[in-house]
Amino acid sequence: MPAKNVSEGANRRRHNRLEVALPLVVRGRDAYGAAFEDSTASYNVSREGASFVTRRELLVGQSLELIIPHRPRPHEVSPRPDFETTGVVRRLISRTEGEWEVGIEFTGPRLRTWMPESA
Repeated sequence: MPAKNVSEGANRRRHNRLEVALPLVVRGRDAYGAAFEDSTASYNVSREGASFVTRRELLVGQSLELIIPHRPRPHEVSPRPDFETTGVVRRLISRTEGEWEVGIEFTGPRLRTWMPESA
């Protein structure tokens, strides 16, 4: 069954996307109002948002909390804090039975990226 896009304007990008699998912790409420906290990974990120896959049914326009845990490097003397932000679901695509591709626009702190940001 082909994926069904259930959002509007999914292709309007303001910033380039970087394909990277970063660990994510996602918190919020699903489409039925049940609170959740899931561990997943991004498949792309930009300064303005991130995309990931979940088994939670969510709604376009709902708010979520996201945490990208800091991965310490061997030469670091003191650990840096995790990146924490909030975001709004802007895109939902049904992939397979019970699995959703989610696009989040950050509404809290933006992610620093190390690439040109103009499209």
